[in-house]
Amino acid sequence: MDVQRLIGEVAKRHNVLLGPSDPILVTLTLNELVLSSYVERLNAVLEQAEDRTAAGSAQQIAAARELAGKLVTETGGYVAGQVEEAGKAVQAQLLASLGRQVQAAQEAAEQAAMARRTALYAALVAVGAVCCLFGLLVGAIAF
Repeated sequence: MDVQRLIGEVAKRHNVLLGPSDPILVTLTLNELVLSSYVERLNAVLEQAEDRTAAGSAQQIAAARELAGKLVTETGGYVAGQVEEAGKAVQAQLLASLGRQVQAAQEAAEQAAMARRTALYAALVAVGAVCCLFGLLVGAIAF
């Protein structure tokens, strides 16, 4: 604080000449000292508040990271479960389709076997008929 400047400003504005040891200047000095003490304390409190805010922010960031990690993990698990369920559904559909195709193939094989037996029986009947005709023919020629 520049005391001479203050004395000059008071003289200019109020036409009052103060001396350097005037009680008002002593009060002003005391006021300045008290205010500077309060400013120092206020700065210390503000620094503490900033430190606590920074620590709280760091905790919130850490909590958010942890939550994000859990969210990603749980989402991955959910997606894996959905993919697994879809895979099981596709597998069940494929197995059902394969089962129907196997059954159709078995039925076709049974029909083919039946047709083979029928053809064999027809061949036997034809051979028997030929044998009978041959026998009749041989008998007719011999008599």
